[in-house]
Amino acid sequence: MSLRPTRRDWRLMLNDVVRGITAWHVWVLLGVSDVRQRYKRSRFGQFWITLSMGIFVGGIGVVYAFLFKQPIREYLPFLAVNMIVWTLISGIVNDATLAFVQASVYLRQEAMPKTTFVMRVLVRNLIAFAHNLIIIPIVFLVFLIVPSPVALLAIPGLVLMMVAAFLVTAIIGILSTRFRDLPQIITNLLQIAFFMTPVMWRVDQMGNAAWYIVGFNPFAVFLRIVAEPLHGRIPGLATYVSAFVVIAVLAAIAAPLFAKFRARIVYWL
Repeated sequence: MSLRPTRRDWRLMLNDVVRGITAWHVWVLLGVSDVRQRYKRSRFGQFWITLSMGIFVGGIGVVYAFLFKQPIREYLPFLAVNMIVWTLISGIVNDATLAFVQASVYLRQEAMPKTTFVMRVLVRNLIAFAHNLIIIPIVFLVFLIVPSPVALLAIPGLVLMMVAAFLVTAIIGILSTRFRDLPQIITNLLQIAFFMTPVMWRVDQMGNAAWYIVGFNPFAVFLRIVAEPLHGRIPGLATYVSAFVVIAVLAAIAAPLFAKFRARIVYWL
């Protein structure tokens, strides 16, 4: 059996993507429902997301500021921005492993577009990201930091990140549905990626080794195109080029994979 998608496979894949994305009311409802369900009957509800992140940033920020010998007024805002963006990235990758498994109730009953459940993962994590964003202006206000107009560049950076996230979720979702040990592998790899990505440390602290660690790290690329503008810095052209290269590679993997195995997802559930 050939692993190359047929013309029919490509046509059905494109139909799935178009139907899934245009059914925005379905994946928005599913994403919102996921967040509400998680904090059902909680007194603070969804704002536990914000409280948890705020406590983490405040506690770890002070410790690491002393550890790295950094002024707290500089390090805490740096950590707050980076950690919030990283949580979005890691949350999407983690949730991608169960994108279709969690949707088994729907997929077994109706021929819904698989893209709907990819978008569901993105919406769920963007809602958490929106809750965590509240922390940034609070931290900036406490340390009297005036945001730069450059911060608006975080918006196109976030758009690029979501394009990459859509492709990653499709790839990981399919592979994790077929190979059930993959979610555990990805969880462990994410822990390694966290320490190899400039979330809690600055690139200049690594000296000459920084280029090798950051330059070939796709997590660092998408972290920087969103976080750097919020720090008041314009990401370099090389960073944007790297983001487009990563997206192109992901698209080259996701498109044939989704076209060929999209219809088999239901049988793997």
